[in-house]
Amino acid sequence: MPSFVIEETKKLWATWNIRVFIIVSLLVQVFLILFAPYRKRRSKKYGKCVDLLIWSIYLLADWVASFSIGLIVSKQIKGPIESNDIQVFWAPFLLLHLGGPDTITSFALEDNEFWVRHLLGLLLQVGSTAYVFIKSLPENKLWLPTILVLVAGIIKYAERNHAFYLASFDHLGDGWVPSEWGDELPVPVVFQEMDVKTVEKFENNLKSILWTAVHHLGTIKMTLVGPFLSPEQCSDIRETFLQLGNSFDVLRVMEIELSLLYEVLHTKLPVVGCKIGYVFRFITMCCILGALLSFSLFKKHYELGQFDIWLTYGLLIGALLLEFISIILLRFSDWILATYVQSMEPKFFNMQRWCKSVSQLNFITYYVKYSSVLLKGIPNHLGIRVSLEAIKGILCLSFQDFKEDQEWSFIYEEVKNWSMSLMADETQPTGLQANQAWKSIKKQALERFSNSTTIVNIFEELDYSKSVLTWHIATEICWLQQEQDHPPGSGTKEDQTSTSNRFNHREICKLLSNYMFYLLIMHPTMMAAVSVSWKIVFEDTLAEAESLVSRRSISSNGKDVKSQISEASKKILELIPNARNPQRDIDRSVLFAASALAKQLKKPYPWESMSKVWVQLMCFAAINCRPQVHAQQPSKGGELLTFVWLLMNHLGVGTHFSSH
Repeated sequence: MPSFVIEETKKLWATWNIRVFIIVSLLVQVFLILFAPYRKRRSKKYGKCVDLLIWSIYLLADWVASFSIGLIVSKQIKGPIESNDIQVFWAPFLLLHLGGPDTITSFALEDNEFWVRHLLGLLLQVGSTAYVFIKSLPENKLWLPTILVLVAGIIKYAERNHAFYLASFDHLGDGWVPSEWGDELPVPVVFQEMDVKTVEKFENNLKSILWTAVHHLGTIKMTLVGPFLSPEQCSDIRETFLQLGNSFDVLRVMEIELSLLYEVLHTKLPVVGCKIGYVFRFITMCCILGALLSFSLFKKHYELGQFDIWLTYGLLIGALLLEFISIILLRFSDWILATYVQSMEPKFFNMQRWCKSVSQLNFITYYVKYSSVLLKGIPNHLGIRVSLEAIKGILCLSFQDFKEDQEWSFIYEEVKNWSMSLMADETQPTGLQANQAWKSIKKQALERFSNSTTIVNIFEELDYSKSVLTWHIATEICWLQQEQDHPPGSGTKEDQTSTSNRFNHREICKLLSNYMFYLLIMHPTMMAAVSVSWKIVFEDTLAEAESLVSRRSISSNGKDVKSQISEASKKILELIPNARNPQRDIDRSVLFAASALAKQLKKPYPWESMSKVWVQLMCFAAINCRPQVHAQQPSKGGELLTFVWLLMNHLGVGTHFSSH
């Protein structure tokens, strides 16, 4: 490359590097403040893409701002240059950007745990900016607006660091833990003026729902930091939720609770949504407005280039607009809605707070993709096959809308009935441990299917992970058999009427079965209840299915995936009842156990009983999943399992209660 090209490139870089990076930093801030809140209600279908985009911009924001400060410091060290005062004036804006928007402080829970590192970053960046400013004195003609923006930048950056501190697990429970076990659960200072009498004055039930959610937010925070709730507190919380009246109100309360939890863990609302926060926000806006007026009145004395003048105006006006947008978003957040609950219009309570969809994955679809030549011939070197299987799992996913009037009502009633049966047992301590829950599930299932020794034996012999996989495959077999025997729209009107009641339970059973299989394959961290050998069991079951179907190979020539799945389903239905494979360890594969279970679930299929089994299997997974994993879900669009976990805790069958 000719030397003059290199020299021109260096000159171009030296002239425009700071300006370009500052513009990028401002645009990144605008993107984050507008689109970061979308995380908690993003669709499941495009969730990974949304997360990747926001995560990339989130990381870029800090890097660009820090790098720009470094460039300004570097130029200041080299000595005075043209337009140096304006670049010194730009440095505090980068502190504003490092403070970030109110809508996102941390992308993941782990970011909050590094609040000490962020504190060091605050000290370093403030020190660097102060050094640049001091070194420019006394010749700096922009000293007044620079000081004003510097004050605003320090406040914004300190707010973010304080939000990290409050959201870290070491301090999450500060101010929320009762001084004595059995005391009334405390609420944040901003909500202390509301009490139970306030609820009686509410004309709209939605306001009462919001108050209930806010009043019990501390329950969730205590669940994350340890078992701090006494039996008396457990009873009070349970009575409150049972008095809500119906499953819809309970769901609304939990939606708001998880939305508040998201705001506590990932935004600045706990810092700025209080009286001292309002004071600092007022100071920040006054400083930025003062800097804008100062620069506007005296810019003619600064001898600046036209582009630099417009860029500075852009930074000042952009900072003001970001503050105004933050105030608007803050005004309509659940945190502030609760503060003004008595005067707020009901329409503001009806915002969507999670994706309201459930991911679906079934064994047959996964098996057909597993048997593809693309994956079978690839060795697992450097994790290549594992990565391809993860991609394959994503391609196999489907998504189903969550119906509150069907699925949620059924789940709520079953969990409530289960909790009442446990509470009625005097030998059952407050709260529920994993072994007690599994014993209770098996006991009720054995009572439900007491006329079948095969089903009884399956429950007695299989652990939880094998049970989930066995019941999922059996559910698929029953579903496919009914599809073949009674295709949709077939049969007389009387037949269709007689099966109408079972149809809803059949759909619920299918949804929960596919959802649990999805968690087992795609989100094993939420299935902490499964044994360490579940992967071996699953792989052996897949190999067993492959061995069976390979005896009557499925041709993929000219057929789409749906046709292949349909054909594979028929082959498995034909082969499972009699096929055996002596070359494999049958005990590690649950394919034949699932076949035996499906044959015992005789026609007419007991879809209602099967749905109840799935609800209890889901409950067991929910209470065994670590609370920290549940706390991650509101930032990922929400998860049905997290709602079940929260419901169980509110009804007194969680794992965070003290039995003393």
